[in-house]
This record gives sequence, structure tokens and C-alpha cells, in this order.
Amino acid sequence: MITVVLTATAALLLAVGYAVGAAAGLFVCAVLVTVLTVLSVRASLHGAAPPSAPAPAGRRPDFPGYDHLAAAVAWSSTSMHAWDCDLRPILVRLLGTGPEAREVLGADLWPLADPARTRSGDRDAPGPSPATLEKILDRLEAR
Repeated sequence: MITVVLTATAALLLAVGYAVGAAAGLFVCAVLVTVLTVLSVRASLHGAAPPSAPAPAGRRPDFPGYDHLAAAVAWSSTSMHAWDCDLRPILVRLLGTGPEAREVLGADLWPLADPARTRSGDRDAPGPSPATLEKILDRLEAR
């Protein structure tokens, strides 16, 4: 309803401007209508709530190595090369290289973390499954 009233008022103002001052009066009234329109739109937007920023994806962790560790875990099952280059060195640092490290993981999982094993260059062979990684984590936590 307000839109119809404002449009009719603007048209009436333009017609009066043309009737009073011809082209110059039409120009002055057109400028006046434009200024009033901009001011009313600005006033209506000023009262509206400001656009909200997108919610952050999550709180950044307190330690900087988290991103590297999360990426290593995510990529570890894609290939043996990714496992050997990214996650196995982290496991070796956690476990150490002594005989107690072999005992923690057990004979079935030790070959995956063995620091003496050569790095795989095969990017097509799948890495250890998430279930295997879960077994490794369970044994590390039980330590």
C-alpha cells in the first residue's frame, strides 16, 4: 500500500514540476524524488538488523600442530605413501623406537609403525583402514 502511495505522490510531484517549470521544473522535481527515495531506503535499512557474519567453523585449537595432525590422519588411509610420509613419523615420535614400542602396538600392528621399514613410494596402494587406525589409538591410550 505504501509503495502505491509513494509512486502516485512521485508521479504527481513530477507532473506539477513539469507544469510549473517545464523541463527545468521536471528536472528539479526528479532530483527531489530521487533524494527522498534514497533517504527513505537508507532510513529503512538503518533500522534493520545488520547482516550477520557467518558463524565460525569452529574454535581454532590451542596448539599449532593440530592442523598438521588432522591432515595426516585424514590422508593416512588414502595411500601407503601418505601413511609413511605423514602419520608413521608421528607414531614413531609417540612410541619411540625401543622394544616397549613393539609391545604397545603388538606384533600385528608393529609393521605399520616400524621406523626401520622403508618408505613406500606406491601412491595407489591404500593405507591402513580407519578401523586399523582406531586399534592403534586404542592401544596407545591403554599404554
